[in-house]
Amino acid sequence: MKRLVPATIAAVLTVGTFLGLVYAAGSFNQKLSPNQQIIHALNRLTFGPHPGDVEEVRRIGLAKWIELQLHPDRIQENPVLEGKLKPLATLNMSMADVVREYTPPPQEPIAMMTPFGPLNMNSILSLDQVRKVMNGTAEERTEVLKSLPPDKRKEVLAGLPPNVLAYTPEFKDEAAELQKMRQQQIQMEARKRNPQLTDLLNQDQINAARSGNKDQLTALFAYLDPDKRVAVGSLLPPQSLADFPELRRAAKFKGTPRQVASDDLKQAKLFRAIYSKRQLEEVLVDFWYNHFNVDLNKNVRFAPNFVHLLIGSYERDAIRPHVFGHFKDLLLATARHPAMLYYLDNWESMTPEGLQVGPFAPRRGNVNGQANAILPGPFDRLAHGLNENYGREVMELHTLGVNGGYTQADVIAVARCFTGWTVTNPENPEFVFASFMHDFREKTVLGHKISAGGGEQDGLQVIDILAHHPSTAKFISKELAQRFVADDPPQALVDRMARTFMKTDGDLRAVMKTMFTSTEFFSEGAWKSKIKSPLEMVAGAVRALNADTNDTFALLQKVADLGEPLYGKLEPTGYSNTGETWLSTAGVLGRLNFARALASGLIPGVKPDPSVLTGKDAAAIGRQLLGHNVSAQTTASIAQGTQNRNASGPFTASLVLGSPDFQRR
Repeated sequence: MKRLVPATIAAVLTVGTFLGLVYAAGSFNQKLSPNQQIIHALNRLTFGPHPGDVEEVRRIGLAKWIELQLHPDRIQENPVLEGKLKPLATLNMSMADVVREYTPPPQEPIAMMTPFGPLNMNSILSLDQVRKVMNGTAEERTEVLKSLPPDKRKEVLAGLPPNVLAYTPEFKDEAAELQKMRQQQIQMEARKRNPQLTDLLNQDQINAARSGNKDQLTALFAYLDPDKRVAVGSLLPPQSLADFPELRRAAKFKGTPRQVASDDLKQAKLFRAIYSKRQLEEVLVDFWYNHFNVDLNKNVRFAPNFVHLLIGSYERDAIRPHVFGHFKDLLLATARHPAMLYYLDNWESMTPEGLQVGPFAPRRGNVNGQANAILPGPFDRLAHGLNENYGREVMELHTLGVNGGYTQADVIAVARCFTGWTVTNPENPEFVFASFMHDFREKTVLGHKISAGGGEQDGLQVIDILAHHPSTAKFISKELAQRFVADDPPQALVDRMARTFMKTDGDLRAVMKTMFTSTEFFSEGAWKSKIKSPLEMVAGAVRALNADTNDTFALLQKVADLGEPLYGKLEPTGYSNTGETWLSTAGVLGRLNFARALASGLIPGVKPDPSVLTGKDAAAIGRQLLGHNVSAQTTASIAQGTQNRNASGPFTASLVLGSPDFQRR
């Protein structure tokens, strides 16, 4: 395989071809042919054509098909998808249940052990003897130890800390031997808690576990009891469990349960992108998540990986229900969700006066054996005062845009309006308005006076102002046009979409209908003008090959390797809506390597449908995967790449999938 990659690269494309040498920009006034319109709609409203989609759209009629995609409730969902999603338990759980069930229990410390068992000095010595042994002089300690029977003395010596033993020279050698035995016992206890394969299996079983052979692994797992099966699974490389996704999930739950919750969401995104009949809905959920981005790796002070537990609810409850609704509802839902409140730090934002009156005095008690530890309370948080992060991003990224007409004074005023918009507590994270954190003074936002004493209503008023602002209509319309029409969409189209936005109170379905029925959308200027993101490329290639996918672990890794680890964009901008981000040389080469591995059936958990390629020449394979004839340049490149070789269907398919014809949409 490695031998063929350089030839493939030279034959098919360079980064320059992606930048526009293949498809010169056409006119936004020049209409596509009827067949091109179908292919174009499938490339823009879905994650890529699936075999039979072109014929299905032609049968239904393009206008009716688009209307159905705009009303996904009228589309019967693919029953196969339900089966793929069923094992992903967190998808349908409440946020509180996910936090409770997928938070790892506190690790119990290994008890103070002696070679004879747990040390309980008070059961051996009197209080006065304990004082002398632990805090007395060397003479007092020696006197007590001499008075004990040999077995009891050994037990006490084995449990004494080194700094005490250093001042007990008479028993130094005996204590050293006992300390060595104690360390061995602690190591045994630690190994018992975290066994290795050699502790669980014999050598033949270890060989089977490490073989990667499905039949050998199936036989081994069938032989082991459920607990040992999970323990063994947790010690194997995740990619070796492609045929056992439920076991891999259980194994990961054993070690890092918070990440299981986010893994469920990642797998669901890819399964839906591949199998859902409601493709436009899935495209829009991905679009709006990036617009209102939350990074699952956000470091929350009280618990690492805590946001992993929240993003499933964030996408399901704050974004998905509103992608065809009114923008104001979407904006409010994201503003109130704990994932956003934690991500942009608004949960700790408060008026300076609140630092003096709120319940911030730490309460203390016993936590995991630690006396006088700070106890978490319903409103315990760091009292830093006003935080401007959300106030800035809600205008710059979520509504008005960077040139939307706001000032730094507006940022501060908006941040003040949202003080007190916070979260109950980590155990049951729900939105709550905390009045003691709120700045009740008068504010002015974008020229609108917000009277003193408003409380939670201050934030609601800001949401209303931003959702109805002309700059928001223009900014949202342009972003949608960038996603569905061109990286640099025609201003006339953006203006018409913005007028629809303002006229319909931000009805997103109406805005998209204006776009999808426009001359510009079905124009030569829009045709093949967009570069697929890594998610679009991976999901689209799987769809094109009609591949049966029973596990998405390897596919998700490929998406991440190509530069788009799902839900993992650190910056609040989300992943790019335009093509230049994905056009590094490494990214292009990565796409070529993925295309070759996928077409050859080398991606674990994914099996291409052989009937898609069998018995077809290069031109027919190209039409099958693209929905239209291959371009002249790609045809020449395929001919060069297959020169002097009896090229197989998968090899030819890999050239098509790696070509600009496929990488553009």
